Amino acid sequence: MSSVWHDAVHSLNQSIAIIALDGTLQLVNQSWVTQASKHGLSPDWDRPGINLLRDFAAKEHSSNPLLQHLLQNFDSILQGDYPYFKTEFYWDFPQGRSWFLAEVIPFTKHGTTKIEGITLTCSDITAFKNSESQLKETISKISTLQGLLPICAVCKKIKDDHNEWNPIENYLNQHTCVEFTHDICPDCIRMLYPKYSSILDHPDNSEQASHKTCLCHEHVDHPNNP
Repeated sequence: MSSVWHDAVHSLNQSIAIIALDGTLQLVNQSWVTQASKHGLSPDWDRPGINLLRDFAAKEHSSNPLLQHLLQNFDSILQGDYPYFKTEFYWDFPQGRSWFLAEVIPFTKHGTTKIEGITLTCSDITAFKNSESQLKETISKISTLQGLLPICAVCKKIKDDHNEWNPIENYLNQHTCVEFTHDICPDCIRMLYPKYSSILDHPDNSEQASHKTCLCHEHVDHPNNP
């Protein structure tokens, strides 16, 4: 590998490993080494010579269905059944679960079609999976408002899944991300405060009417008035 290619491969954030036909690591880039150290993997994980396929098949990883799916498809790639394969998988580390996107590509010796090994690239997609999970949760909350909602024709309370009647504000607070601020509509002002309804009916005259009221108040209450 030329110096330029060597430097370029080691500068990538994507972890890259070259794997022999028997599953042994041949070469790894610096990102592979960094990720192995970051996640506390065994000391041999980042060194050529470890048998990656045998490690994937170890008992402690046998309960990881996505990792086992990746292992099964290694054989298909080596046998030439698939020209390319990719999958998402997770790994439970002491500091928590991390998600990865693995891409497996067979490589051949120049000028031949015989498969010599596999190029495995691995990208940490934990942040994307966490965002995806939050988005699904948000969509799930919004979707609960779809369909028919039983609402009282008189007080407008809504009946929830537990057959309890809730004020509409409480129901929407529980099932959406909205927040309420209170105001009063013109119809309710006319009904509850009829003496102010003229201001609503003639908004252009409201300022003048207010000014006249103040003048009359001053004329009546001033002690020097006759």
